[in-house]
Amino acid sequence: MLLFIGIAFVALLILGLPIGMILLALSVLYVLFEPAIMDLAFAQRVITGTQSFPLLAVPLFILTGELMNISGITRRVMDFAALVTRRMSGGLAQANILLSTLLAGMSGSANGDAAMQSKILVPEMTRRGYPISYSAALTASSALIAPMIPPGIGLILFGFVTDTSIGRLFAGAIVPGLLLAAVMMVQTHFIARRHHWDPPVTEPPAKPLGPAFIGALPAILLPILIIVGIRMGIFTPSEAAAVAVLYTAVFILIYREASLPQIGAALRSTLTTTSAIILVLAASAAFSWMLTFERVPQTIGEAMLAASDDPRIMLVLISAIIFVAGIFIEGTALILILGPMFLPVTNGLGIDPVQYGIVFVLMAHLGGITPPVGTVMFTVCTITRVSIPNFARAVWPYVLSYLFVAALLIMLPFLSTWLAHL
Repeated sequence: MLLFIGIAFVALLILGLPIGMILLALSVLYVLFEPAIMDLAFAQRVITGTQSFPLLAVPLFILTGELMNISGITRRVMDFAALVTRRMSGGLAQANILLSTLLAGMSGSANGDAAMQSKILVPEMTRRGYPISYSAALTASSALIAPMIPPGIGLILFGFVTDTSIGRLFAGAIVPGLLLAAVMMVQTHFIARRHHWDPPVTEPPAKPLGPAFIGALPAILLPILIIVGIRMGIFTPSEAAAVAVLYTAVFILIYREASLPQIGAALRSTLTTTSAIILVLAASAAFSWMLTFERVPQTIGEAMLAASDDPRIMLVLISAIIFVAGIFIEGTALILILGPMFLPVTNGLGIDPVQYGIVFVLMAHLGGITPPVGTVMFTVCTITRVSIPNFARAVWPYVLSYLFVAALLIMLPFLSTWLAHL
């Protein structure tokens, strides 16, 4: 039966069906042909997979990102990023990365960040002489910084399914997220210099840096507010998400740049995105339950532990599995299914759950920019009208950057654990 389900899973993925529907359909099929499982128990598992207070943080942080894009904060952060990077080689490309880093604390979503920057920055980068395929690839790659900086949605989901402290994951992800941004900016510097794209600007800026920094300060302060509030016990992650929504709403009232139709569209977008995540969450809960019933996690764990007892080699092996799986499966589903499956292995080898979680989330989201089913890739290519082959040729240097950062996080655990355990 498991062999048939595995073949059906691959076939349905190739056909392009949504991952949530695939998991749910195969789980139902298994229950119908497995007399040892009661239908009622399966239905309860589907429902209880979404019944958790920490999950309230997901729609609230998504709403925060949506409101941020219409509040006027995004434009102010973009002005600040452009001023900071104007004297660098590839100034606008560098601003693209810096903008993703600064706004990550408000969006937490790679797809939302990629869609916004594809509309705003890619046309301007094209006007400045960057090839549109490179602009699209950079925008998609920099958008993956968002899930790595609090309040990343992937971190929340990983903490939920593995019972790892979300507050510790948030704190531990700060250094890896900033390291990822720094590596990308260094790489972009050399790429821009080699191709003579967008040379440094030496003329004095039309707008002083100080007022631009004040304009960007709301976005910079939000992740600090979230981390400090959670670590000091002032509020839980879900309450922090509610605070983030109120925080953004205050600036909507102050700046008065958002209209009621825009607020309505933000609420609808939040509802749509949350519904998709909850569907995958419910389906993966049922699918994971089925795998556990068949002792698949235990079998995989025993095989992996027999292969190596070195924590670093084990994390490399897990990362390789996630990378290959991420080429075909969306990152959220990977977190929900494989995250808890590998947890007994990492715990058995004494790997810090925070290090494991951050490496896992990084590698799971990397699949968003790799063909053939990268969701961030599709978002950017649809908006910019760049073909998938051209995107794939332009994005591979940044894929190597992500793999380099993942290797650093594996070999140097303190990069992802020292803030988490302060």
